[in-house]
Amino acid sequence: MIDRAAAPKFVVLTRIGRTDLGETTVVIDEDALHVMMRESDQMIRVPLTSIDGAVLAEGEILLALRDGTNITFVARTASALREVILGRCRALPELTHALRAFGSRRGHRSTRAIAADDQRRFFAPLLDARRQAGTANTSLAAVAAFDADALSRAFESELRGFAAERYGAHPAARRALEAELIDLSEPLQAALDGLRDAARNVTTSVDDLRLWREWARQLNATFEIADRVWLSLDVALDANPWNL
Repeated sequence: MIDRAAAPKFVVLTRIGRTDLGETTVVIDEDALHVMMRESDQMIRVPLTSIDGAVLAEGEILLALRDGTNITFVARTASALREVILGRCRALPELTHALRAFGSRRGHRSTRAIAADDQRRFFAPLLDARRQAGTANTSLAAVAAFDADALSRAFESELRGFAAERYGAHPAARRALEAELIDLSEPLQAALDGLRDAARNVTTSVDDLRLWREWARQLNATFEIADRVWLSLDVALDANPWNL
């Protein structure tokens, strides 16, 4: 949890529905938005997960909450406040927690000498995209870092590379292993198709945080499915010794 004393603060006029709260201080940490009354010790906590939209118009921010409540903030710094709210709401999930197989004995229980290297190569497209997204300047740039088409091409290239390394001099065996590996990776391809659709929705409606969360859930699911797919691929690669 971010220390509230160091979290971003904004002095704004606040209205919840039709109730005017007057001047308040808004503090935003990693989990919630806190509206603190100036004339009392009262505070209203708004979980970030309850915010479905944050629209800026003429110096006012309209927050739409999941339960139908609307909160309006009026301030000269409205644009900056909205960016902080959106930035907190669009924080990327800790995706590597979904990779239980990666870097573990469970993930490369094979006895083949290059098992760990094969594993790193397979997961590299997702991990590279995660690094790029982590340094992105905007949420849309973070979405773009997980380009589903680019990821699909990268995975297919690695799978074909695995087959070529094992059966480069035996075209029929190479094609058979390619087909097997690609068939095993079909759940991952389906997840990437879903990620492509979710990303398209996000980029066409940037103010709708519900669409962002749908994309984030699909992204997390893509990591989880890649983890499961790897276990099947690992078994298939064990059955096909390297460089025959």
